[in-house]
Amino acid sequence: MDKVESTMDRLRKFCPRVLRDATVTYSKADLIAVFLIAAVVSVWAASAAGSFSLWVLLACEVMFFAFYLTGSLFAGVEALAKGVLFELPLRLLVGYAVVNTALLVLAWLSPLGIIENFTIVLAAVMLVLFLAQRREQNQGSVAGFFAIGICILATTLWCQDSLDPILKKNAVVVFKPWVDGFYHAVHIRIFAESHGASSIEDFRMQGVPARLYHYGMYMLPAFIKKVSAIQSYPAFAGVLVPVGVFFTGLAAYAFFGSLWGAWPGLAACAALLLLPDGAQQGMQNPFMSYQWLTQISPSATYGLALLAVAWLFVIQGCVQGHRLQLFAGWAFAGILVAYKLHFVIASSLMLLVVPALFFRAALGFKKRIAWVAAAGTFYVVALLVGQKVPGVPLIRFDGSSIGEVLYLVSTFHVPGAFREFVVEHMGRQFSTTTNLLYGVPYILFTALGVFVPILVILVVALRNRTSLLYLIFPLLLLGNFLAMFFGLALDMSSSTPDELLHRPVMIVYFFVVAWIGGASGLLLVNARHARKLARPVLIGLAALLMIVPASLGRGVQLMWAMPKISPVRLPTALIRVAEYIRTHGGPEDVFQDSQFDRFYAISAFSERKTFVAHTLTNMPYRGEMVAKRTAAVNRLMSLRLPNLVVATARAFGIRWFVCWQGDGVSWPPELKDHPAFRAGPFAVYDFK
Repeated sequence: MDKVESTMDRLRKFCPRVLRDATVTYSKADLIAVFLIAAVVSVWAASAAGSFSLWVLLACEVMFFAFYLTGSLFAGVEALAKGVLFELPLRLLVGYAVVNTALLVLAWLSPLGIIENFTIVLAAVMLVLFLAQRREQNQGSVAGFFAIGICILATTLWCQDSLDPILKKNAVVVFKPWVDGFYHAVHIRIFAESHGASSIEDFRMQGVPARLYHYGMYMLPAFIKKVSAIQSYPAFAGVLVPVGVFFTGLAAYAFFGSLWGAWPGLAACAALLLLPDGAQQGMQNPFMSYQWLTQISPSATYGLALLAVAWLFVIQGCVQGHRLQLFAGWAFAGILVAYKLHFVIASSLMLLVVPALFFRAALGFKKRIAWVAAAGTFYVVALLVGQKVPGVPLIRFDGSSIGEVLYLVSTFHVPGAFREFVVEHMGRQFSTTTNLLYGVPYILFTALGVFVPILVILVVALRNRTSLLYLIFPLLLLGNFLAMFFGLALDMSSSTPDELLHRPVMIVYFFVVAWIGGASGLLLVNARHARKLARPVLIGLAALLMIVPASLGRGVQLMWAMPKISPVRLPTALIRVAEYIRTHGGPEDVFQDSQFDRFYAISAFSERKTFVAHTLTNMPYRGEMVAKRTAAVNRLMSLRLPNLVVATARAFGIRWFVCWQGDGVSWPPELKDHPAFRAGPFAVYDFK
C-alpha cells in the first residue's frame, strides 16, 4: 500500500499544474441524481423494448457515472469554471462530450470492441481523478435538480411515440417514429460490433468502408446494446432519441444559468421543453417545427447540446477575459463536427468573430479588425477544404435559391386562408424582393411564432439590466440564420438539397426560446414585489405547462405531406422474416432483399448486414458501386440453374435471400418452391 501511494505521489509531481491545482468537487445529491437519471434511461429503453433488463440498467449507470466523473474533473479547473454554472447538468454534458467522443475515436482506431474501449476510457478518467490532489464536497442548487426533473418529465412526454414505437394492426405493423429510425438502428448495430475502421461499414453495402460522417451520437446506445444485447431498434427509440432531447434541456439550463443564475436557467429549460413551437402555434408547417425536428433527427439534439456548451465557454471567456475558456469553447465546437456538421458550418464563423468584438482583454481597434479578418479567412479556407471531403453538401453563398427554398418549405404547410395568401406570394415565379418581403416574416413566424415579438419586447426591457453581449446574442444568431437560409444555394445533387439552409432553424429556436425563458425568469426573480414568489411561480408554471408535451407529444413525428412514410406501415410478415434471419444465423451473415430494403427494416430487425440496399432519397456518394452491386443481384435473380444460383450467392457472400411475391426470379422450381422460411408474400432462401 505504501508503495502504491509513493508511486501516485511521484505521478502527481509530473502531472500538469492545472491538474495539481484542481479541486474536484462532488455532492451526494449529485450521485443520487446520476443514479436516478441512468435508471430513467433504462426505463425508457424498457418501454421501447417491451421488457426491463438489468444489464441495460447496469450499462446506463456505468456510462452516466463516467460522464459525471469526467465533467467533475473539468469543473475542478478554476480558470475553466469561472463564471460558469458547473452543476450536474453541465458536468453530464461535458463528460458526455469527452467520453463519448473518445469512444468514437477508439471505434475507428482500436482493434478492441466497444466494451473494452470504454474500460480504457474509464480507467483513464479514474487515474486522472486519483491524481487530482484535492477533492471536496459541494452542494448543488435546488433549481438544478428541479431542472433535471423538468427535463425528465418533458422528455418522456415529447417522446411518447418513440417510447411506444410499434403498433400491430392485424397484418400490418405501424412504426410511429420517423422512417429514419431504421437507418439509425443499423448504425447502432454497426458501432456496437465495431473493432476498428475496417469493421465500420457503409450501411448500404457489406464490406465497404463507411464514409466520414457525424456518427458520434451512436456510441451511447451502441454501448448499451453491446452490454445488454438489447435489439438495435429499441436502442434507437428508447435511448438515442430521448437522451438527446433530455440533453437539450440540460444545455438550456447550464447556458442561461451561467449567464443569469440558476432560477433563470430553470426558466430557460422550461421554456424550451414546455412551450409549443411556431409551427404548433398556428402556422402549421411541420417542416419548420422544432419539436418535430428534435424527434426525427437525433443528431441535431446532441449537436444542440454540444453547441450550447461551446457557446457557453466562448461567451464566458469573452466576459471573464479568460483565454482558456475561449479555447475550450472552440474545442467543443470542433468536437461538434462528429455530432452535427451542419451546426458547425452554421456557427463557426460567429464563434470566431464574436470574441474578436467582445473579448474583455484590452485589444486595440486594429487588433480586433485583424482578428475578424483572420477569422473570416480561416472560415473560408476551411469551407474550401471541407468541400473536397466526400459527402459534404454544396456550400455556395450566392442567394440563387431564395424562390426555390421558399417553394420547398411552402409545400409542407397545412392549408388555411392566411397561410395560402402568404404562400401564393412567394416562390419560384417571384422576384427576390417579393420573396424576401413575404418570405422573411413567413420563415420567422413559422419557426418561432409569438416568440418573435416577445423577443423584441424582452430585448428592450433588459437593455440596461444585462451585458450587451448577453442582450444581442439571440439577435446575432437570428441574423446569421436568415443570411444562411436566404443566401446559401440548394445542393441539387444531394439527397436533401436544403439541409444546410434548413437544419440551423433548430439553433435559432433553441437559443431564442431558451433566451426568452431565461430573460423572463431574470425579470421575475429580480422583480421587487414578486421576488419571494418567483421560485414557486416558476415551478408552478412548469408543472402546469406539462400539459403541452402531454397533449402534443403523441403524433409529433407525423408529417401530413408524406403519408407513405409517416407513419411507416410494413407487413407483419416482413418483420417475421427479419426475426427469422436474426434467430437462425450468426452476426456475420449477409442478406439480400429482392426489393433492396429501401426502409432498412430488414437490416434493422434482422441485425444483419446487407449485400446492397437502396435509399429512399438520392445518395450519389458511391453511387457507381451501388449500381454495380444492384446489377449483380439482378443477374442472380435471373439465373436458371440451381447450382449456379447457390454458387453465385455464395461468391457474393450472401447467405439469406428475401424474395417478395411477384418479384421476377427465374430460378427453377426445385429451388424457388423450397424456401427455408415463408411468411405471407415473402420467401427466405438460405444459401449456407
